[in-house]
Amino acid sequence: MLKIEIFIGSPRKNGNTYALVEAFDIGLDKSKIISEKSFLYDYNIKPCDDCRACKTGKMECIICDDMKELYARIDNADVIIIGTPIYWSGPSAKTKLLLDRLRPYYSNKKLKGKKAALILPAGDGESDCDLTIEMFSRSFKALGIELIGSVAAQAYDIGEASNDKNAMASIAGLVSQINEIA
Repeated sequence: MLKIEIFIGSPRKNGNTYALVEAFDIGLDKSKIISEKSFLYDYNIKPCDDCRACKTGKMECIICDDMKELYARIDNADVIIIGTPIYWSGPSAKTKLLLDRLRPYYSNKKLKGKKAALILPAGDGESDCDLTIEMFSRSFKALGIELIGSVAAQAYDIGEASNDKNAMASIAGLVSQINEIA
């Protein structure tokens, strides 16, 4: 079974990010795929403080917070999906905290060979997402993760993502790609 971990970086549990993630999740072939969702705003994620403990010994983060649970989810996933609204051309603060805390994997290489995709609702759509896609693309490359796709939606007010036909078609394409991997 292919294991997918979906991280939702929106403070709104029923907003546009969730609508896109849910459309993705519903389309997955559940006979071959197990998926789990985590709302990042439900977790206490402290910022990386550059202590560099993750570069020696066990090559693990020593900060005591809820990332311990999220690390376990990441370690067990074959595919990582990150859904975040775009705020000022970047991901939400919780999503950026998650990304920053992936630093131990740079040294321990545990993410090498995993796949990832991004789901990004933004007020102006795709043109608002380029910097976030580039940031994740570079970070994933450094971690040995293959970025297999990104979906951008034009959505500001709740409910607009579901009405973006291009985004929903991109979600369907991403689902097909994942179902083929499984």
